Amino acid sequence: MTQQKIFSHLRLFALSLALGIIIVPGFLLKIRAQAEAANPSQSIVHTSIARVTFEPPGEGKPDDTAGGASRGDGCPQEQLAVGQCITALTPAIKNTLTVLEHPTFFVYLPQTSAKEIFFGLVDENNNSHYQIKVPISSKSGILSFKLPDNAPPLEIGKNYRWTFIIVGEQGLRPDSSGVRGEIRRITPSAELMSQLQNQPLLERAALYGKNGIWYDMLASLAEARREEPGNATLASTWQELLKSAGLEAIATKPFLN
Repeated sequence: MTQQKIFSHLRLFALSLALGIIIVPGFLLKIRAQAEAANPSQSIVHTSIARVTFEPPGEGKPDDTAGGASRGDGCPQEQLAVGQCITALTPAIKNTLTVLEHPTFFVYLPQTSAKEIFFGLVDENNNSHYQIKVPISSKSGILSFKLPDNAPPLEIGKNYRWTFIIVGEQGLRPDSSGVRGEIRRITPSAELMSQLQNQPLLERAALYGKNGIWYDMLASLAEARREEPGNATLASTWQELLKSAGLEAIATKPFLN
């Protein structure tokens, strides 16, 4: 070791003693690891943003579930493109999945004078499973509706069809604006259940998306945004996710509830 290097090490050692720091190989790395462990939410936000993506399940098939066109009455493309139509927050596939007995549904509502929206759920034999009228405001934005705990639970392995219809002054009419979608409840794998244990909302959203479970991914991410409405990372994650599903027209719309 040259004399210059020796003096350099001595100066570093003296400075360390003056600051009360003991330099041990790997010690600073250990401190950093401990700091990240003490604040896991921060590291999860940064490492999970790229992983909150939706990977469609193998059984998914293309479908047309966007906007009023899903009811067969049509929604002009120019209106759909600027968020002027009621729109389901679902990807264009069939058998969109959930693992929950009482999942949450999302729909975008344009500005309206209506006071209510009808929600109906039927099973694969077209038998009514649940229906309700939900109060709404006149503002445009994204409405979430959780199937109430006192409603019949979704059964594993069964397909259901749901409908949102805006209720005008004259009530429900054949030409009422509405949208529909499909949902299927599945049993989560043991591996997924284990991975979900004690995870924060953003990580849960990432895991659901990786396993092709759209409804629960969206609900987890939406809840994370409600808890931190000013979090730009969460807002960006939400927007990119909706854009990936062809919902860029409503990706930046606010939540109504």
